[in-house]
Amino acid sequence: MAKNILENELFESFANASDNIYIYVCDMRSDLSRWSKNSVDYFNLEGEYIEGAGPKWMERIHPDDRAAYLKDIEAVFSGASTRHSCQYRAKNKYNDYVWLECKGSVITGADGQPSVFAGIMTRLDNQNKYDPLTHLLTNYEMQKYDFSKGNGAILLLGINAFRKINNTNGYLYGNKVLVALSECLERFAGKNDRVYRFQGDEFVILSPNGSKEELGKLFEKANQYCTNIRGLKSFSVSAGLVSYPEDGTDFSTLMSNLEHSLEYAKEQKHGWIAEFSEKISQRHLRTSRLHEALTHSIHNNFEGFELYFQPILDAKTRKIIECESLLRWKTPEIQDATPYEFIKILEDNGEIREVGVWVMEEALRHAAMWQKKYDNISVSFNVSYLQLLDGEFIDKLIAKAKELQVDPRLVMVELTESCNADDTEMLSSQFDKLQKLGFKIAMDDFGTEYASFGLLHDVSMDVLKIDQKFVRGLIREGNMTDMAIIENVVNMCRQLNIQTVAEGIETEEIQDIIRSIGVSYLQGFLYSKPVPADEFERMVMSEQC
Repeated sequence: MAKNILENELFESFANASDNIYIYVCDMRSDLSRWSKNSVDYFNLEGEYIEGAGPKWMERIHPDDRAAYLKDIEAVFSGASTRHSCQYRAKNKYNDYVWLECKGSVITGADGQPSVFAGIMTRLDNQNKYDPLTHLLTNYEMQKYDFSKGNGAILLLGINAFRKINNTNGYLYGNKVLVALSECLERFAGKNDRVYRFQGDEFVILSPNGSKEELGKLFEKANQYCTNIRGLKSFSVSAGLVSYPEDGTDFSTLMSNLEHSLEYAKEQKHGWIAEFSEKISQRHLRTSRLHEALTHSIHNNFEGFELYFQPILDAKTRKIIECESLLRWKTPEIQDATPYEFIKILEDNGEIREVGVWVMEEALRHAAMWQKKYDNISVSFNVSYLQLLDGEFIDKLIAKAKELQVDPRLVMVELTESCNADDTEMLSSQFDKLQKLGFKIAMDDFGTEYASFGLLHDVSMDVLKIDQKFVRGLIREGNMTDMAIIENVVNMCRQLNIQTVAEGIETEEIQDIIRSIGVSYLQGFLYSKPVPADEFERMVMSEQC
C-alpha cells in the first residue's frame, strides 16, 4: 500500500509544479510519508521519505501557531474531520519563519478506515495585495513596510470570543462581523493610517508618525461601535499597542510584541487594550521558560508532576465520600507555577493530551488502591474537550480501569471547558460508552456560560458542579441573585435525577445555606484544600476510627 501511493506518478507531476508549493502524502497505517524534493530542500527535512513525520514537522512550526495547527490536524487523524485547512508559520533552512497555507484531505480504504492523508502547502509570500473578504490590505503588504525609518504606532485588534460567534451563528454571520469591523476601522482611522486584515479575526492599524494615544482613542470608538451595528449582535474587541522604533524596528519583532500584548489584554478583560511593556515581555519570557520546562518534564517520565486530592463530602452526613484529583507541578528551578498558569500552557501547545493520559492513569491507580482499603471512596479527575478530540482517550481509560480492576461506579470524569465544546454529538457518544460501563460523568463549573445549558440538553450528565463564584456570593448582603440561581439549578437537577456539588465552600455560614438548598455534595477549603495522597488517606482514616 505504502509503496503504491508514495511512488505515484501524479505525485511526481504535482511535486514540480511550483517553487512556492510543497506537497506531501502519508500512508496513515504505516505512518510513512513522502515529501516533494523542494520541501525537503527548503525546510531542511531529513529526506524525501520520513517515518513518523508529525512530531518532526511540529518542531518546525512557530510555537505561537502550534496549538491551532495541532487542533486542526488532530481532528483529521482522530477521524473527526476529513479535511485539513490551516495557516501557520514554519521554519525554513535559513531559520526564518515563513507563512504557509496548508490544505489536506483524507482518503478512506475499502474497510472504511482512514488510509491516506495528502496535502499541499503554499507559501504565502506571494499572496494577494488585498483581502478578498474585507478588501483591506493583507499582512503580506504590511511586511513590506520599513519600520526602521521614522516613528509611529501600531494597534492590533482581535474580536473577543470570535470562535463562539462563528459556532453559534454560522460562518456567514461571522464574515458579516469581520466586514462590519473592517468598515468601522476604515471609518475611524486617521488620514495617513493604514488598515490591514492581519489574520483570522485580527486587524492592524498602522499609524506612521501617529501616537499611542491617538490609536487608543480609535480603539475606544471601535468598541463603542461594535455594540450597536445594525443587523448584528453586540460584540467587543481587545487590542495590543506598540510604538516604533521603541518596541522594535522590524515586522517580526513588532508583530510578536503586539500578539503578546493582545493576549495579555484578552486575559485581563474583554474589551481591554494593553500597551507593550517590560511586564508583558517578562510574562512572555516566563511562559516560554515554563513551556520548555514542562516539555522536559513530560519527556522525562512526567518528572515534577503530582496529583493532589480535595475531599468531597456528603451534604447530609458531612462525611468524605469522594475526592477530586488536581494536577500540581514543580521542578527544582520552578516552584511557583500555579495550575491555571501551567495548564493553560499545556492546552495552548497541545501537550495536555499526554499529561491528561498520565493524570487519568494516576487517578485510576489511586482509585484502585482506595477501593480496596475503604470500599466506597470515589475518585474524580478532569478531562478537557481537547483531550476528548483524541478518539483513543476513552478506550485508553476503559482499558486502564480494567487492567487495574477499578470499579467504574466509583470513578467520575469531570468535563472542563464545557462552554467551548463544539461537537456535542461526539461528546454524547463518548460519554454514553462510559456510562454504560458504570462511570459517572460530571460537568465542572456549571453556570459560568450560557452554553452549559445547551450542553446539558445534548449530553447526559450524572453530576453538575456549581461554580464557586455563585457559592461564595451567597453571604453578600442583599445578594438574592446567586441564591436564586443555585436554588433553580438544584431544583432542575432534582427533576432530571442529576446530583449536585457546591464548590468553593469556605465558611460555616455558606455551608448551612447550601445544605438548606438541598445540594448533594460539598467541596471547599472549609473541609480541606487539595492535599497529597498520603494526607488525604489520613483524613479518610480519621473519619473511620
